[in-house]
Amino acid sequence: MLELHQLMWRRMRADFHLHIPRLTIKPGITLLVGRNGAGKSSLLHLLATAQFPNEGDIRYNGLTAARDLPLIRSQIGFVPTGIELYEEMKTEKLLHYLAELKGGAEAGELDRLMDAFQLMSFRNSRIKSLPQGIRQRVALAQAWIGSPPYIFLDEPLNALDSIERLRFIRFVAAHARNRTIVVSTHELNEWEAWSDRILWLDEGALQFHGSLQEWSSHLPLSVWEGTIDMPAYRGLDPAHILHMRMNEQFYTVRLLGKKAPAPQFTEQETTLEDAYFIRCRNQHSSTA
Repeated sequence: MLELHQLMWRRMRADFHLHIPRLTIKPGITLLVGRNGAGKSSLLHLLATAQFPNEGDIRYNGLTAARDLPLIRSQIGFVPTGIELYEEMKTEKLLHYLAELKGGAEAGELDRLMDAFQLMSFRNSRIKSLPQGIRQRVALAQAWIGSPPYIFLDEPLNALDSIERLRFIRFVAAHARNRTIVVSTHELNEWEAWSDRILWLDEGALQFHGSLQEWSSHLPLSVWEGTIDMPAYRGLDPAHILHMRMNEQFYTVRLLGKKAPAPQFTEQETTLEDAYFIRCRNQHSSTA
C-alpha cells in the first residue's frame, strides 16, 4: 500500500507543480490518466524514487525514503517512457546486470522472465540490434526482476503490437495480486477488463481516485449511438462526436449527450474512455 501525505513537487524552470494532499493507493492495478503535461510521469518518478518531493512524503507500507531508501528501491520495478538500455550489452547479460543491482535474482528467475516476455531467442542479441518492440519487452521484463511489490509503468504498451499488448496486460493482471501496480496510459479501454481503480490528474492536481464503477457512474452526459443520413450528420455538434463510421450514404455515430439527438439513437454502455471524455468536457465547461 502506498500513502501520500501533503505531496508537493515543483518542476524546475517551469510554472508547474504537482500537489496531492492525501492519497492511498491499494494493491491491484491503478490506471493513471490525464492530459499530456498533467503530471502523470512526474508522479510515477516520485513513486519510483527517481525524484523526491519538495514537501510531504510517500510511505511504502510505512517505509519512507528518508529512512529506508535502499530497502524501498529494492521493492520497486519501474519502466519510464524512453528508458535507455545499455545498447552494447546482450539481453541476458543486461538482465543479469540489472538483477545484481537489485540484489540478485532467484535461480531460474531470469529464464522464466525471458520466456514470459518471449525473449529467449534474443538472449544473445545485443540491445542495439533489437527492434524497438523487443527493446520494450526487455524494459518491461526488467521491472519484474526480484518480484517487487511495487510496479510503476509509464505508457508500457508503446512500440508493442496488438498481440503483445494483450499478452502483457494479461501478464500484469495475473501478477497483480498483493502488488501495487500503477500504469500511466492513454488506452483506457485496453485495460478496462483487468484494472481495479482509476487515478485522474489534471494540471498537477488530483481530480478523481476510485473504482472503475465509480468512474463511469453518475456522469452529466450519456453515450448514444445511431445511424443517420448525411444531412442529419452535418447537423450534429462535432464536439459531441466520439466515433463515426460511414456505410454508403449513412453514418453510424457514437456521441455524447444528455438525451438522444434523434429517435433512432439508443443509449450505450459508458466505457472508461467515454467517461474520461465526459469528465474532461464537464471540467472544462465548469472552469470556462
